[in-house]
Amino acid sequence: MPAAPDHNRVPVGFDDLARQGRSRLGRSRRVLIVLAAAGLASILAIGSSWHPSAAVAARNNVNIYVGGQAASLDPAIQSDAGSAQIVSQLFESLTAVDSSERVQPALAGSWQTQSDGKRVVFHLRPGLQFSDGSVLNAAAVVSSWMRVLDPAHPSQLASLLDAVTGARAYREGTGQASAVGIHAAGDSEVDVDLSSPADDFPAIASSPTLAIVPPSIDTKPSVLLPGSFVGSGGYVLTSMSQTQMTLTANSHYWAGKPAISTVHVITDLGTANQIDEFEAGRLDYTPIYQQDGTWIGYDKTLGPSLRLEPSPSIEYYGFNTSKAPFSDVHVRRAFEYGINWRRIVALQSNPLLVSATGMVPAGVPGHSTTDFGPVFDLAKAKAELAAAGYPNGKGFPKITLVTIGQSLDGPIVHQLHDNLGIDISYRAVDWTTYNDSLNTDPPAFWWMDWVADYPGANDFLGLLLGSGQPNNYSHWANPTFDAAISTALSASSAAATQQAFDQAQSIVLDQAPVIPVDYGAGYALAATGLLGAIPNSSGLLRYAGLAWAP
Repeated sequence: MPAAPDHNRVPVGFDDLARQGRSRLGRSRRVLIVLAAAGLASILAIGSSWHPSAAVAARNNVNIYVGGQAASLDPAIQSDAGSAQIVSQLFESLTAVDSSERVQPALAGSWQTQSDGKRVVFHLRPGLQFSDGSVLNAAAVVSSWMRVLDPAHPSQLASLLDAVTGARAYREGTGQASAVGIHAAGDSEVDVDLSSPADDFPAIASSPTLAIVPPSIDTKPSVLLPGSFVGSGGYVLTSMSQTQMTLTANSHYWAGKPAISTVHVITDLGTANQIDEFEAGRLDYTPIYQQDGTWIGYDKTLGPSLRLEPSPSIEYYGFNTSKAPFSDVHVRRAFEYGINWRRIVALQSNPLLVSATGMVPAGVPGHSTTDFGPVFDLAKAKAELAAAGYPNGKGFPKITLVTIGQSLDGPIVHQLHDNLGIDISYRAVDWTTYNDSLNTDPPAFWWMDWVADYPGANDFLGLLLGSGQPNNYSHWANPTFDAAISTALSASSAAATQQAFDQAQSIVLDQAPVIPVDYGAGYALAATGLLGAIPNSSGLLRYAGLAWAP
């Protein structure tokens, strides 16, 4: 998923917003302030507002700051980490991933692979219920996943199911629903047929996009509203305002009612700041700005509450390869070689940023020991630029770098001028406008921060760069790359899988449809005695796993 504006990456335009202390929130795939779909805008007046002066509730409550409203509470509609953080509390998936990248049972108590790895059979736990007590069965799983693929309005992350037989053809409108390999076998078994063996499918099934929703969600939209909410997760939504969402423990949750009865999800602190609210005891968990994390570690009072949280994410820049000048690989290579990407990362004030060595972040299965990151070579850059017909930048067409305002934008623009004689324009826009443009007509030169939908290399390779994939904002197509991904996903050994993913990354390095720039991490504060406040390997905090120490 695209990442949310982040506490740990400071946005900088030419007006140097960093010096004004403005930052992006939560590198967990995007925080969207404007509510979308599902009628959420109509319920903002519901529920009590967050009052910074309010006393902390009893210890069966917890106050968590997230920094923005969810774009949608519908798993099939949400596509960003800010929304996924909330959706994953309200709706459960068949599996879950822990902080060590292990796939754990959730709604499915177990699963088996059959037919030489081309079928996965999920066995649902007995007696599953939605939060209103209605039956949650295999048919509900099938209908939930088919909603994600609906060709009339497929999920932005529908490609997660591309390994399923007939799924891609159906979502693209060239196949039939009956040909999709997702079937209910009785009430408690879901059979998934795959076009090729896919060992990572149980991990894919953990994605919030594939969470299970009530069958009435499309005919009765009120199931997403406070007071009539129906979900499958650890919590139900009981109130919502411009500044706070109140979540109440689901007594029908498969794992039993969560230990924390009420979670107050704070979305806006007004003029207050996270650290002051945390010190006053009015927040129990909050991400914080990177510049604050660097001193809090030495603070006697706050230091013990500081958490360093790795993020399975990649920041990268890309080109619209469907149009000149970036349809020419020589131009893309000139930008790859002609900017000292690693140096501009090293010069950032954020010590948590690490220069990328490829598209697959460190810690994600499939991350390579081979370095596929960009290499600064000015002689090669100038040679590539001349081969494209723009010696020393002469005659290079007018293009615009469009982002939401990143700390690397200014250095990139300046290095293109100083190193290659190329002058480009720059524009920062709000996230909603930016996301819309990426999905309709991507800018010539753009940016993205992507965090794992599930812990697997293909989430950063095939889903982002495969031919025709909805999140392939480069509009790049390379049959050799696609073949390498197919080989990786069907390989019979871990070594063969890694070799194929490495081949795919070498093609990306050579063809430069995107430039992997850095991997990041975040800081957070967690109250003393709050157990379980550790994000999983998709960067999501699981509220149902929280508890107060005795």
